[in-house]
Amino acid sequence: MIDLIRNEVLKLLRRRRFTIAVVILAVILSAVTYGQYRQLQSAKDGDWRARTQQTIVRYQNAMRRAQANPTWARSLRLEIARLQYYLDRDIQPDKPNAPYIVRAFANIAGFLLLPLLVSVLASDVVSAEHAEGTDKLLLTHPVRRWRILTSKLAAVFLFTTLLLLCGALLGFTISSFALESRGWGAPTFSGFRLTGETVDFAAVRQLPLWQDTLIAYGLEWYALLMVASIAVMLSTIFRSSAASIGTMMAALIGGTILTRLTPDWIAGKYFFVSALPLADYYTGQPPPYEGMPLLFCISLLAVWAAAALIVAYGLFTRRDVFG
Repeated sequence: MIDLIRNEVLKLLRRRRFTIAVVILAVILSAVTYGQYRQLQSAKDGDWRARTQQTIVRYQNAMRRAQANPTWARSLRLEIARLQYYLDRDIQPDKPNAPYIVRAFANIAGFLLLPLLVSVLASDVVSAEHAEGTDKLLLTHPVRRWRILTSKLAAVFLFTTLLLLCGALLGFTISSFALESRGWGAPTFSGFRLTGETVDFAAVRQLPLWQDTLIAYGLEWYALLMVASIAVMLSTIFRSSAASIGTMMAALIGGTILTRLTPDWIAGKYFFVSALPLADYYTGQPPPYEGMPLLFCISLLAVWAAAALIVAYGLFTRRDVFG
């Protein structure tokens, strides 16, 4: 099995998609760091309390205009409560520094960017064999087919993990050149919940930034592994790499748009895309549909991934060599 996994790792490296994904992350994180640096420079002589209060007022005005979009209104209401919570405790929220960039990366990139990059890595892990003309050799190899697919899945999981770690390391390294690198012990608050029209503070927990970051990255890692499992299934279904990658990207982008524009479509909460931003939900960001606590989202992703792997193994182990 080790030799099989090593062979799959070499295949993924040869396709250079992981390298391209890391470069994309580096470019985006550089732009984010520059934006945070400009924000820090413009606010250097200002009062963060006054700026936070101005932000709250701006969100309140926006919320009055957002009543036609319940999902946006809920998000604004929760963000106002979060900022006010920090303000009441005389703690500066979202202070621009390297640790904050690393922590924010789990929420911002985990929303769509990282799932898209993982889908590009994983969606042709099987279908690429057909494009390269090695599928018949692969399927007639004197090794059990389930072991071959398991080695591919293990390689995809390995690169998914490395991609998330590279994002965190790049975020800290790049932002440290322009922003303060200390602040891992700063207090953070998460667990804000919206009950009807009011914000529930009973579940709010205070953690140091480093611990809060580890939890957020653990949740994001879990979500990305589930995305990788679904992408591997599509790679098994389609013989064309373009078809498998295109279907996965369409599901992610289309699903994200759908969940944000159809808050009254209750069945939408069972689509895997609606449960992907686990780091957001852990922080307190309300999900697009009612009745989606964090445990429900974790369980939903597990069901989708399990079903995807059952389909993938069923198809791969029974595929006709000459089909």
